Amino acid sequence: MVEPLMTTSASPPTALDTARPGGEPGAAEGGALDTLAAIGPIARSSVVDAVADRLRDEILAGRLAAGSRLPSEREFSLALGVNRLTLRAALARLEALGLVVTRHGAGTIVASWRERAGLEALAALIGSSHSKDGPWRELLTSMLEVRRIVAAEAVALAAARRTEADVEAMEERAREQESRLHDPIAFARGDIAFERCVVRATRNVGLELLLNTFARFPDEQPALVAALYDRTEESLRYYPIVIGLIRAGDPAAARETVRVALETIDAAWHARHAAGEIAGAGAGGSKPPKGDAASKGKKKRRASR
Repeated sequence: MVEPLMTTSASPPTALDTARPGGEPGAAEGGALDTLAAIGPIARSSVVDAVADRLRDEILAGRLAAGSRLPSEREFSLALGVNRLTLRAALARLEALGLVVTRHGAGTIVASWRERAGLEALAALIGSSHSKDGPWRELLTSMLEVRRIVAAEAVALAAARRTEADVEAMEERAREQESRLHDPIAFARGDIAFERCVVRATRNVGLELLLNTFARFPDEQPALVAALYDRTEESLRYYPIVIGLIRAGDPAAARETVRVALETIDAAWHARHAAGEIAGAGAGGSKPPKGDAASKGKKKRRASR
């Protein structure tokens, strides 16, 4: 709280798959587990992802204006070079995000995303603009302000509702962060794990769902996240403070302390990064900086060959 899809499917096993000779179940369980282990993860990127991301960026950038009707499925799929099933799947995702509306007899209409989209659109907006542009800074500021509001209220509610088990879970997540100081992406993921402990202590499902939007940033915007977590050693100092506020049980003091602390942290970050763009952040940039831990590891492995 101190700094800011993959799916696989398989048919269910039949009785023949899971039966041993003689009718005893479970003979193929080991083989099935071995098969799953050998398959490995599927890459997130797909044609549907690419089409949905492209159309989303066009809508959020205003190049597909609110109220305009999209071409027919046949025309649109031909223009994009995809089949109709792929286009329909991509449009279904956009409709779930509140970016388009399908009306019977009228086709698919571009929605006014400011009135229909959720907080997840903010991450998409940040990713589709360039870090050296003024709008990108405004969007990032909006994100940090939302984070401050959520964080301050979450710590306040946690201070009022936490159990000792909640506090112990926070302390454990905070200790784990000491081993991640030199890997900003891993540190960010650990920070989100800490935040999740805090949010669960609030007993507020809405705050948990809001946190999920921020939890996707390390995977979707690693360059931006690495830049936001550029002072991990300083960030480490705040965990005991937050835990102390929650343990003290004074919601008003916790809310104000966290709000002021995050305002100071965010202002200092903006001052450090005011002059130049953040490498790889914005405009679809998704690669972490070259000096991150993963890149260093690759260089070491190449040098040892």
